[in-house]
Amino acid sequence: MKSPKKLNLWIAIGLFILALGLRGFGIGWGLQNDLHNQSYHPDELPIFAASQQIVPTQGKFTPGFYNYGTLYLTVLRVASDAVTAYTGGPAENDANSTWAWVSRIHQVGRWLSALCGAGTVVFVFLTLRRFVGQFGAVFGALVPLVAPAFVVHSRFQTVDVPATFLLAASTFFAVLLLPTEDDPEPKNLMRWAMLSGLFAGLSAGTKYTGILVLATLVIAAFFGARKDWLKLSAAAIGVALLSFVICTPGVLLDTTEFLTDFKYEMAHTSTGHGLVFVGTSSGFLYHISNLLVGIGPLLTLLGILGLGIGARQKQPWIFAIIAFALIYFVLIGRAEVKFLRYTFPLIVGLAAGFGVFMDYCEKQPNLGRIGAALGIAGIGGIDPGGMRQAINLTLWMTGDDPRDSAVQYLRTQQGNVGIASLPWFYTAPTYRNATLGPQASLSSRLGEMQETANPPTVFFAQSPDDPYAFNLGLLEQTKPDRIAISSFEYGDPLRIKAAGIEPKDPVEKLLVDRAVTFMEAIKKDYEIDKAFGIDGIRIHDLEYIRPELMVWKRKSTN
Repeated sequence: MKSPKKLNLWIAIGLFILALGLRGFGIGWGLQNDLHNQSYHPDELPIFAASQQIVPTQGKFTPGFYNYGTLYLTVLRVASDAVTAYTGGPAENDANSTWAWVSRIHQVGRWLSALCGAGTVVFVFLTLRRFVGQFGAVFGALVPLVAPAFVVHSRFQTVDVPATFLLAASTFFAVLLLPTEDDPEPKNLMRWAMLSGLFAGLSAGTKYTGILVLATLVIAAFFGARKDWLKLSAAAIGVALLSFVICTPGVLLDTTEFLTDFKYEMAHTSTGHGLVFVGTSSGFLYHISNLLVGIGPLLTLLGILGLGIGARQKQPWIFAIIAFALIYFVLIGRAEVKFLRYTFPLIVGLAAGFGVFMDYCEKQPNLGRIGAALGIAGIGGIDPGGMRQAINLTLWMTGDDPRDSAVQYLRTQQGNVGIASLPWFYTAPTYRNATLGPQASLSSRLGEMQETANPPTVFFAQSPDDPYAFNLGLLEQTKPDRIAISSFEYGDPLRIKAAGIEPKDPVEKLLVDRAVTFMEAIKKDYEIDKAFGIDGIRIHDLEYIRPELMVWKRKSTN
């Protein structure tokens, strides 16, 4: 018979393999293919570009880009060097070869995220297993394993999932300071405190908000080592700051640029993200909605209930986890930028709460079975969440993308196609670099569109200095045979107009007015010909994988 420690190890390995296997499906979504060169994820190319400014062999670790810490950028650069060494770099004067190389680096960056997503599952299991039975610990770990949005973002070359993984690691080492029935007098407290601080600093070095997980460490130290809690906390904070500076050396070596980007990021979260969140509810309500979609209604509610049960039972480790969750929730709740991915750090706490709930149900007769059945149903996805939704989103990522389907359809039709906005990740790629977006100059974008677009594509620009979106000249002067428009373009303006909201910012008001006027005017001479991706989720950073594309056809004049 296996000892409990060995059994826990095998369970952890099994959970890791399951989590990584799930994330492996669809990990090639949106990368270079025969239709487009760049990734359909708008953040992957800028992150790749920033990572290439780091040159470890020359001792250069300052990318000049500090919207995030530079740990993930550094790891991505090292990984990209390995990709180049083993698969070859871009051929000289060969654009297709260059973009194929970039795509391979995106792929390895995505696997880094997938590994971190699976690693988060393991740390949640180990954290729970210290305080609850195997039943509760396994089910708690299944929350990050199947949480639909967390699964999807584990397939992106972005910082959010790696930062959450490091935060989960910090949480695990923090709770090792607390006594349990099997370990009434924990040893090596300073080691665990410093490891918790180390991972908190690394999390902050990936995404700045990770530093807030030190709240868990401080509360755990207070309950676990009353006499030495200040010393342990100070040591952890010191290690966290040191590790942050080591993995983001621009704090000291490129201070002016660091402060500029850091201030921009802070201002950005407090002022909004274009039209995306204009007229939406407060961040507190909006992020509750994000959790219900990103994890699932049942898992979210049962996770909160479990945290309440743990608090009522006066379990110190639950208080430590709640401390971080409350501070972090207040931070993102007060912000004007409300991406779903901002809720990922809360998954650790909700998974812990869900594990406590399932452990509690296991020990209760009668009603406990009903509660456990609800929890199992939540993991399975009886509601719009859990495994069923994760599989649904995975099928979207492994199937044909609406943008690809749209351009393939347009190629079978006669005539040209108009686009209402300058092309980017949301555009049907009628030419290979349509997805390059703002990385390319206006002249190069329009020039390539005129030279190589298939089908022939037109964008109406009143003047090169004012190439604004939704120009009525496209309808009234250019009059293309078809017009292809994405939900990323019209979704927010129409939502704002339907809600009767008038943006306070004059630029935002102008954008809404232009889009609404255009979408009304298009109905005069055009009718919907074909729609793609109409079953997608209209949450900005889930919509990446399945935007809606509407193809309008010019009405017959016969």
